[in-house]
Amino acid sequence: MSRLFIWEFYVRIRVMFVKKNFAWFVAGLIFFIFIAHSFALYFSLYWRYWWFDNVLHFLGGLWLASVAIWFIYFAGKIKAEFIPALFILIAVVSFAVFGGVLWEFYEFSFDFFFAKNGQMGFAQLGLADTMSDLFFDMLGGLTIALAFLRKKKADIA
Repeated sequence: MSRLFIWEFYVRIRVMFVKKNFAWFVAGLIFFIFIAHSFALYFSLYWRYWWFDNVLHFLGGLWLASVAIWFIYFAGKIKAEFIPALFILIAVVSFAVFGGVLWEFYEFSFDFFFAKNGQMGFAQLGLADTMSDLFFDMLGGLTIALAFLRKKKADIA
């Protein structure tokens, strides 16, 4: 049973990295993240389930890395077949982490300007929260980058 599941997942990943399918994946993923974040705020899911924030940061890293892959490979502006795989990996993961850092600045600024009298913030729960958010942004970016590079390597062989 597990072999069948792994094979099906592998086939879906290979199909996803076709230009048209990839654009739908990127658009669908940001839509899903937006809906999940809205529900999480409305139903206080971030405070009920400690892991919910980590899941959304992982998905955010996936989305940011997917956007980077789109611009590198599918936008047609760069001759990406000549770029080394290690450079692609570093660039895509860095883009995902940079997006995570910008989001953490947003959360900090929100708390700084709108939290009451120096109380614990609404969005920024502390250094451990920030570090786990950035870790899951990086993990999401690394996941999609490695999946894409593996598919690219399989296409060449």
